[in-house]
Amino acid sequence: MPDASPPTPQVPDAETAAWLEALLDEEPAAPLRVGPGRATWLARRPDGRRVIVKRQRGEVAGEGRLSRLVRGERRSPARRERDALAALAALGVAVPRPLHLHERGPDSLVVMERLEHAESLRERLRREPAAAAGLVDELLELVRGLHRAGWYHRDLYLDHVLPVEPSGRLHLIDLGRARRDARPRARWFVKDLAALWHSTPEGVPPRLALRFLARWLDAHGVRGRSERRRWLRAVRRRARRMAAHAPRGGRSFPLPESPEESA
Repeated sequence: MPDASPPTPQVPDAETAAWLEALLDEEPAAPLRVGPGRATWLARRPDGRRVIVKRQRGEVAGEGRLSRLVRGERRSPARRERDALAALAALGVAVPRPLHLHERGPDSLVVMERLEHAESLRERLRREPAAAAGLVDELLELVRGLHRAGWYHRDLYLDHVLPVEPSGRLHLIDLGRARRDARPRARWFVKDLAALWHSTPEGVPPRLALRFLARWLDAHGVRGRSERRRWLRAVRRRARRMAAHAPRGGRSFPLPESPEESA
């Protein structure tokens, strides 16, 4: 199952095109996240709107090869994320809306809407563990919307789930590594579920994590007791590996306290 057809690109006006080109060389003063060859930051479009810019210099190690195996063509990191965001939005999954794609040689960037939020879901549950009970169903529906269409996130930590203001509706972010297969292997779903398990704050009652997994298994038709136990063991085992693994993806920074710090 290939990814959904990419959206028809919108040709930016001259001012926006010049702004996009300049972003490829900009060194952000207050990045939200930096990693090998990449940076994410808040910026302002020429029309004054605050947006998120995600730039990659060159290819991400291993990702280009995986993309060619899954889709059969070469795409830049920014194009892969833009296409994933557009395809998931078309499926009704709550994700940021992609606004612009810009490529120059091996470098690329995607500009997406800024989701207004004060904290990630992980931060919220660390601050207010009791809130988890009321969010299990919504989080399950968000993850099911991804998985039932053959998509897997590959970085599905609670840090990448945002309660968006003012509604509080949960949205997925950081979809640059997301992929879609006709028959996704169970290991990819285990990895996503383990990332959620691993990133759940200690104050959240363990029974809620078990409830989430049980409902996910129900939704995917996993009914047999022995098979459900195998899934539970696999998720816990993968979560332990994640806990023992030193993160290599980069470093995150707090949100700027005021709009002036972001542009």
